[in-house]
Amino acid sequence: MLSNTALIIVYSGVLLIGLALIGAAIFSLLRSFTPGSQARPNKAAAPVFSRAVVYSLGLGAAVFGGVGLIALLLFRVDAGTSVIVGLGIGLVASLIALALLVILPSRGRTEEALLDFDATGRRAEVVIPIPTNGLGEVTFRDGKERINLGARSAAGLSIPKGTIVVIERVTNRVAVVSPLGDDSHVVKQHP
Repeated sequence: MLSNTALIIVYSGVLLIGLALIGAAIFSLLRSFTPGSQARPNKAAAPVFSRAVVYSLGLGAAVFGGVGLIALLLFRVDAGTSVIVGLGIGLVASLIALALLVILPSRGRTEEALLDFDATGRRAEVVIPIPTNGLGEVTFRDGKERINLGARSAAGLSIPKGTIVVIERVTNRVAVVSPLGDDSHVVKQHP
């Protein structure tokens, strides 16, 4: 069996790897909100691991390392018990994160796919102002139903409440919009 010093080094390493994976998943999520970023093309290969899976793996590793260190150093349990307790709690944390981030949200994917297709090119009204490089909200009618979406500016500029906008695309229920009459998203051809 590993000595306590070696086990402390292993737990610390796993904790750091877990925190790095969590950080990478959060950084990737924040990058996806960059104005003007393009969604992955339809025929592009899917990533091996989604952000939610990377986050869940990182959370499980961080919990395993943290619980192992606490059990070993604070509660002075033997090495074998600290490994079993750390693995068990880390696995439970990882499975709960997977359930919350992957399994439950995947039930609404059909609605999002239809929305991605149907909302592009529609006119909408800004109901919550869109700040510079931030999120606001737009609304539009689809028949008798009113649909509200989170929204960000395609140009990264602020758009005040009440402005009529054109939806360029929708990704994960966030519309990328341009003010009506703003031709910055139109490619101009020279004669």
